[in-house]
Amino acid sequence: QAPSALRQAAAGQLSRLVAAGVRGADPAQWYALTELSDTGPIVPPGERVRLSPSQVESFARCGLRWLLESAAGAGQTDVLRHLGTVIHAAAVLISDGAAERAVAQRIDDIWHHLDFGSAWYGSRQRELAERMVRKFLAWHEANPRDLLATEQALRVRVGQVEITGRVDRLERDAQGRGVIVDLKTGGTAPRDEDLDRHPQLGVYQLAVLLGAFEELGITEPGGAELVQVGKAGFTARARVQRQRPLSDDPAPGWAKDLVDAVAAGMAGPVFRARVNAGCRTCPVASCCPVHPDGAQLSP
Repeated sequence: QAPSALRQAAAGQLSRLVAAGVRGADPAQWYALTELSDTGPIVPPGERVRLSPSQVESFARCGLRWLLESAAGAGQTDVLRHLGTVIHAAAVLISDGAAERAVAQRIDDIWHHLDFGSAWYGSRQRELAERMVRKFLAWHEANPRDLLATEQALRVRVGQVEITGRVDRLERDAQGRGVIVDLKTGGTAPRDEDLDRHPQLGVYQLAVLLGAFEELGITEPGGAELVQVGKAGFTARARVQRQRPLSDDPAPGWAKDLVDAVAAGMAGPVFRARVNAGCRTCPVASCCPVHPDGAQLSP
């Protein structure tokens, strides 16, 4: 839509850059004009597809973001990873019986090894960590269920799909069923009306049903919970978001169907971008065709 003279001038400048050997100047190198390097799937037919409950949630939200984060390593900043790791470690200490003072001392011991970019921000994050620990401690002390394991690994097969991962807490309710608890330290939370179809929690329950924790005497899922101790909690106490047991769902096979669909999608070869609530903070927005910063330009 630019005037003809401007287009001709731009073409001339591109020609000069091509002659000088500048990479990317030649339109023959523009990705919009090149053929796909490979149209085949990532996972060949018949081979096992490996996924985790968190990956199922990520892929269900946006297939393109999942691909770029898993293949290119784009994801959370180091600051967010540092804080989440510290809180999860503190939760394990509390679950093992450590007192609040001992947990605080342990956090102080390792805090100076973490890089938060500046002293003032590190101090602010330390205060946030203290609030999170207190929220979790209060929730833990009031929790009536039996704690069976923390940071428990899981690995189960269903068809050509292998589900692997690690649960923050595995608990047993009064009926002897397994309840998965996932500790969340972020600033966003799912809507309450979406919890019964929350992908990550559903896959955790499916893993219980498939025998991931048989050695601990757990074979039936009794639901799953998100325990929000970060800003998503909104209050001074932990916010608990519960998913009902799969057996109480009118469509108890929805988690298995989701795993099958996601596994087929992860195998490729097409990965679709989807507009969702996470677009605002997406680390790969500049590569996303549904985002203004990554929208494809037509030559």
